[in-house]
Amino acid sequence: MGHGILRIVAAVVICFVTRTFAKPADPALNKILVVLNSLDQQTEFSHFLDSLEKRGFDLTIKAASDNSASLVAWEELAFNNLLLLADATSGALFTPAKVIDFVNRGGNVLIAASSQVSETIRDISIELSADFDEKGNSVFDSFNSPVKGKSDIISATKFAGEHIIIPPTLQGQISRGELPLLFRGVGHRLTGKNPLIMPVLVGNPTSFSYLDSTKGNAAPLTSGSLVGSSLVLISAFQARNNARVVFSGSVDLFKNEFVEAIIGDKTTANGRFANELTKWAFQEKDVLKVVKTFHHRLLENQQHGSYRIKEELLYEIELSAYYDDAWHPYASSSPIQFTATMLDPYIRQNMTLSSKVTDTTSIYTLPFLTPDVYGVFTFQVEHKRREGYSWIDEKEVVSIHPFRHDEYPRFLSAAFPYYANVFSIMAGFVVLSGVVNNSGNSGNGGGRNYSGDNSNQARLQSRTEYGGSRNVGRADNNYRENNTNYRDNSNSYNGAGGSKWAQAANAVETGRINRYDGWENVNSEEENYRIPHILANQHQR
Repeated sequence: MGHGILRIVAAVVICFVTRTFAKPADPALNKILVVLNSLDQQTEFSHFLDSLEKRGFDLTIKAASDNSASLVAWEELAFNNLLLLADATSGALFTPAKVIDFVNRGGNVLIAASSQVSETIRDISIELSADFDEKGNSVFDSFNSPVKGKSDIISATKFAGEHIIIPPTLQGQISRGELPLLFRGVGHRLTGKNPLIMPVLVGNPTSFSYLDSTKGNAAPLTSGSLVGSSLVLISAFQARNNARVVFSGSVDLFKNEFVEAIIGDKTTANGRFANELTKWAFQEKDVLKVVKTFHHRLLENQQHGSYRIKEELLYEIELSAYYDDAWHPYASSSPIQFTATMLDPYIRQNMTLSSKVTDTTSIYTLPFLTPDVYGVFTFQVEHKRREGYSWIDEKEVVSIHPFRHDEYPRFLSAAFPYYANVFSIMAGFVVLSGVVNNSGNSGNGGGRNYSGDNSNQARLQSRTEYGGSRNVGRADNNYRENNTNYRDNSNSYNGAGGSKWAQAANAVETGRINRYDGWENVNSEEENYRIPHILANQHQR
């Protein structure tokens, strides 16, 4: 009678749990294709299937041998989710190529296997780096079997990694044994070729996988056998397009047999565990959404598609997380990075959580200075965590242009040495000009001082020297200059007497000789020609 009361209590708890489930984050994504070995198995999964319907999903149940349904129709997804509970049957409905194409288009998949796992399921799982054990193998654990004499029914208690697929409270209750989680089926290993898959539930240290026919009695283990934590019971995969896939080695975990089971005086955790697992798989929780992005200059509130180099901007992104049947502000425990790239990243910085938090969204901000390189940049926020949240990859193309001609500064600090050079040259030119002018005007023509009676002679000699300062190369020029000097002397000293004529002739001769002494760059033939010619002209006069 005690067991009967416990069964009634368990049924009440199951009904309560099934009526308080969340709804899909996107109500349009609520179509599930359920594939069973045969339609007669519906009663075996009645609790599980009823819970899905109460959560707002539209179920279509098909047998594995039924080819009337299709995952993709007219290049569109006919169903958003695939629940594959046909553990031992192969069919044309879920070939590996069709399932992989379904995932690439954004569909979610949950696959449950058993010790009679089909080759189709093994081929699908190996494509995503999950390698199920050979058909006929089962997981055994004689030290953690809640049912005596049935070591193939184990109580799984060990979770792997830090993930949020299963709530921490439920994980703690299962790990401490407060709520036993029954598992019967096949194990698998993760090959490591795909980093996007992660283990959720692994075997206990005393668990191993071997032939089901041995019933776990004296089973010889080899080096390649799955043992302990290398024996993965349940794993989860999240693709880059946020499609989710779950591999479970036990189809019995979802059956009424294990959901309603009573272990001692405890109800099992299979019902709650299955609900949380399918919530994650079918996008009912841990879904991140970008509400909006906004970037603008610091002193403005208007977004632009083009900015100037070396300009201060503020980038904002508004995020929400879906869980508990509602959208909530998202507070990340790991940094959210902003990147500005043009072929290569020029800016990569962590954003900070703003105090502007609403009931449904949180805002992350980053003030930054645009690069000193103009071109077409991509502002990107890529937030990919391995713990179970959906991934964020938000991109926006923005152009950055150089300064306009009237935006450059009047003086450039880098050009100060050149400015100093120009002004120093100008100052040197002024100083040099003053020195040259002062030296040329001092002493009235070379420092000679003439006064008194000799003023006329000095004036004559000065004019003669001026005529001799010309650098002329022909005798005709010399002749014309001599005539000019002679006429000047004649006009100046007319009527002065023979003595003045003699003085003038001597002055002319003296000026000619002095001019001859000052010539440069003349050859000997010119000298021999010019001296007699000058003397002859003087004697003629």
